[in-house]
Parts: sequence; C-alpha cells; structure tokens
Amino acid sequence: MKVYIAGKVTGTSLVECTHKFGTAHIAIKKQGHEAINPLAVVNNWKTTWQAAMKLCIAALMTADAVYTLPCSKDSKGAKLELQLAKELDIPVYNKLNEIPKP
Repeated sequence: MKVYIAGKVTGTSLVECTHKFGTAHIAIKKQGHEAINPLAVVNNWKTTWQAAMKLCIAALMTADAVYTLPCSKDSKGAKLELQLAKELDIPVYNKLNEIPKP
C-alpha cells in the first residue's frame, strides 16, 4: 500500500520537518508499505507553497491511504490534502497502528 504522509511544512525548520517526516517514513516502511514523503516529492526547500502543493497533490493522487502527523491540524496544505483524500475516498489514518497490514 502506498501511504502519503500529511503534515505541516511551511513555517517549520528544515531540521524539525526532516525529523518528523523521516520518522514517519521509516515507520511506514517498517510496516511493509511504501511511504510517500512530501519532502522527497518536492525536494526543494525554496519551492513556493503553490508549486509544492501541486506536486504534493499529484503524489497524493497515487496513494492508497494517508497518514496524518499531529501537526497536520495546523497546516493549510495538509488540510487541503485531507479534504481531497476524504472526497476521493482515500482512507485517512491518524495512528500508524491503524494502517492495515499488507
């Protein structure tokens, strides 16, 4: 299963962002899933929010599920991603152990 990681990037330091998305990425892979990490999707810290969201939404459209980081509730982009996921019946999980095993 391909699992997209949703969380707050804008206004977060590179170190903090890399840590929280990287930790989730590793945990998702350990569960036997493919992680879609938006930091890797965009791969450029200086990309505009609009350009980054276009890349992230395209990646989200390939996902089978979404995992939300706790910070996603404070993110305009993550809220948009979650709304799209819900409208398109892509399951959203708030806890890693809720994601079905492969």
